[in-house]
Amino acid sequence: MPFAEPSATREEPSPLSGGPLEDEPYTEWKGGRHERTGDSSEERGGGSGRTVPDVPSLPPKGLSAEPPAGREVQWAPRPPEPPAEPPAGPQGPMADPARREALADAFVAEFAGSSTWRAMLAVLEGAFPGLGMAATLTRRTDEIWQTMEGLDRPAAARLGLPAWLDDSGMVFDLSAHLGERRKSRGGSGPPRASRPYVGAFVIDTLDPLRYHRAVGGPLAPGEGTLPPPDAREDDDTGVVIVANLTSAGVRVLDSVALWRYAGRVVTGTLREGGRADSGARTRRALRALRRVVFVDPDLGLGLALRIDAARTPRCLLAFRVDDAAAAPRFVRP
Repeated sequence: MPFAEPSATREEPSPLSGGPLEDEPYTEWKGGRHERTGDSSEERGGGSGRTVPDVPSLPPKGLSAEPPAGREVQWAPRPPEPPAEPPAGPQGPMADPARREALADAFVAEFAGSSTWRAMLAVLEGAFPGLGMAATLTRRTDEIWQTMEGLDRPAAARLGLPAWLDDSGMVFDLSAHLGERRKSRGGSGPPRASRPYVGAFVIDTLDPLRYHRAVGGPLAPGEGTLPPPDAREDDDTGVVIVANLTSAGVRVLDSVALWRYAGRVVTGTLREGGRADSGARTRRALRALRRVVFVDPDLGLGLALRIDAARTPRCLLAFRVDDAAAAPRFVRP
């Protein structure tokens, strides 16, 4: 009996209504059902003689615990963790304005009039001749607090470079000055230390042949009297370093970078290869340091560090030297 042709009004079955799928074997239309070419009755009905309608498999309701077999699941990559935000401001004593001001005032009180202070005046008198800076600051030592200002944006602008606060005091950005050609001072040879006052020494890395002499004339009786030094340590408790601050090798100068740079300068200056005790003397001098002052004549900038008993450096004083002014502008945290 020939196969019955489907009526003209019968629509071709779609894949969802039992028709042939694109990836299924070729089927023929036979009497209202599809038969796969080459399929036996056992494959269709399990050997029972009945045919199984070609009904598409629909997924059960709800979500499946596992993805369908044979289908590769592409997982979206996990977004990266956002970077940790930097602290909004300094921590510890630098975070409290009252404690910060008290810490700076205590340092200035012990620094002004000390041997390191007078050695700094000797350096400023030689680095900026003709201004009478040593005589001016000697007369106005007790008036420094009146001209000192806290670090803010206007004060940083008067210093001549960006500055801000961190956990250890003031921080300075030298980016604008790293590519400048530094002026030659005409000096030659390795740096050497001079001692204009007992209890402090000066290291000039720019003009080693210059000798920084004490200034201000003879001291009055009782003026500038210092307690006897500890025999276990070197007499020097402060150092004034004349240098280009860009030679520190970093773009941002914080207290730790300044202290490391001072250690390199002091070690390279005091260590003498021909003396057996040179290394021990250098270590004693570093341990005895309580105040470190940097003076950069090219930038007209001075920075002062306080080294506490725990050997923590803090930059608590900065000053700007202007050729038109006889006294520096002092800035504290």
